[in-house]
Amino acid sequence: MNRINRIGRFLSYLVFQNIAGLIGLGLIRVLFGERGWFPNPAVQDIINPVLKYFLPLLFAYTGGRMIGSHRGGVIASFVMIGMIAGNTTDYSMLMPAMLVGPLTGWIIARTDRWLMDRIPVGLELLCYNVAAGLIGVVLCLFCYAEVAHWFVFGMQGIHGAAKLVLESNYLPWVALAVEPGKVMFLNNVMNHGIFEPLGIQQTKEFGQSVFFLLETNPGPGAGLLLAYYMLLKNKPRDNARSSLLIHFVGGIHEVYFPYALMRPLVIVPLIAAGLAGNWVFVLLHAGLVATPSPGSFIALMLMAPKGMHLPVLGGVLASAAVSFAGCYLVLSWKGGPAFDDPAALATVHHLSEKSSEDEVSLKEEPQRKTIRKIYFACDAGMGSSAMGAALLRKKIKQAGLPVEVSNCSVDGIPADADLVISQTMLTARAQEAAPRPEHLSMVSFVDAAFYDSLIDRLRSEELQGSANEPESDESVALFTPDHVLIGAQAADKWQAIRQVGGLLVRLGLVRDDYIDRMIERERVLSTFIGNGVALPHGVGAADPGILKPGVVIAQYPDGVTFDEGSKAYLLIAVVGGEQQMGLVSRIAFMIENPDTVQALVRAGSPLEMHRRVSAFLQEPASETNE
Repeated sequence: MNRINRIGRFLSYLVFQNIAGLIGLGLIRVLFGERGWFPNPAVQDIINPVLKYFLPLLFAYTGGRMIGSHRGGVIASFVMIGMIAGNTTDYSMLMPAMLVGPLTGWIIARTDRWLMDRIPVGLELLCYNVAAGLIGVVLCLFCYAEVAHWFVFGMQGIHGAAKLVLESNYLPWVALAVEPGKVMFLNNVMNHGIFEPLGIQQTKEFGQSVFFLLETNPGPGAGLLLAYYMLLKNKPRDNARSSLLIHFVGGIHEVYFPYALMRPLVIVPLIAAGLAGNWVFVLLHAGLVATPSPGSFIALMLMAPKGMHLPVLGGVLASAAVSFAGCYLVLSWKGGPAFDDPAALATVHHLSEKSSEDEVSLKEEPQRKTIRKIYFACDAGMGSSAMGAALLRKKIKQAGLPVEVSNCSVDGIPADADLVISQTMLTARAQEAAPRPEHLSMVSFVDAAFYDSLIDRLRSEELQGSANEPESDESVALFTPDHVLIGAQAADKWQAIRQVGGLLVRLGLVRDDYIDRMIERERVLSTFIGNGVALPHGVGAADPGILKPGVVIAQYPDGVTFDEGSKAYLLIAVVGGEQQMGLVSRIAFMIENPDTVQALVRAGSPLEMHRRVSAFLQEPASETNE
């Protein structure tokens, strides 16, 4: 199951990064296509190049870049040209692009890793690019001569089977798999991995496709949330109303999955609702011109061609009505919805009921580190987690707290996370992916009590921390607890350097392109200086990417291999233009002592690291150079 979820998450990343292109294509069809509001044959000439070249190349580049960085994306696009040239049919090559791109990126990344310790100093740029070019030529020719043919053969079988299902009127029955799959967070796999490629091909032939409606239909979830709203009281009722709005209008379907899991029997009316909606779509020949992402009612209406709005609306309303009626009966059975049960209520308000326990544990565990980075994690890292992060970010800003909030995928939690918040079904995966930070789980990302309790806790910690903070001086501005990564992990030095560079960017010390020059500098000569310490930096103190001076320290308890037989346990990045030499000299004085380095490696919190390092940064540069 986890492997399937990872595939769905990867496909979500790939599609969502390019969703603007798909929406653009859909809008051109809606406005100027054969069945559009303003048919224009001249403008329609844009559609075929977009389908044949632009989208496959875009998806191939994105997939290659995600795994093999920019060079992997470039070579993946080059290889995809061979696939397109080898395709003698009118089948869309979007599905092959989703496979060719990541595979090519993986080959480039593995090749770069193999070459890393085998290239003479000064020839890195030449060797890496020549090797990538040769790989691109070989893969491009192979795809042109062999792979394209087999992909076309496979797609003919897939589309033939899909056509058979359409003609046999069995298509509505896919709800038997779609609705349970959505509740188990497999919606991304089904939508982006199956229905979207089929829909793109069908749209190319018929101008619209019903496949775009099968998973994205918001009707079943809307009916379930409406039933909860009608039966609940007080705060749970407000949460259900907010979830209904976010689901139906915002298109974030994940908000209703936990409600279904709290009373699993509602899956029966959800399936019935999916069947009802699908039957209406098929009987009325409904379809969309592009995938509606996110799957909101507004997106469905935007992607519906001229004359299709009523059929699409009919299917959505039919499924919502069936879902509401069935879920209302199920939730009313045996004394009402699960929220009337105090135990179940505690599950829904996970933090509001647990907050008192958290406050007690906070008092009992004074060693708990100060929270400066909070990440909301969901399956794909782009839907419900983005919404939750936005809600908490607004509340933190109103409270004036120095806490950064972001969102990520449940298996891609950054190393600098202090607190991770995820839905109850995903918390175990989040803890497995990132065991070091604190984890909190919640049922609904719109639970106001959760945010209020968390803000109270953060405010309490901030007041306690402020009372213990020493007076600030110039060194504090250069190096604060926010400049520290504790317990970081990295597969190799390149990933570690990117993590340190990413922290420099987030702190506003450098621009994004400074990370590329850190990598470039490392390829020329290792920045490992011994004693378990590396000093990654750019190509010069006057680098235009440096915005202001500062020091960043990342602690890697397991070590990161920099040179053969040499591991770095501390990565220290110093930037500062005119101040850089003074800062470097102070750092050099600090790390001369192995005991000092070991103490920093064992530091258990950013505050402890800050306290130890600040003692050296406060010394005048002249003293450290004596």
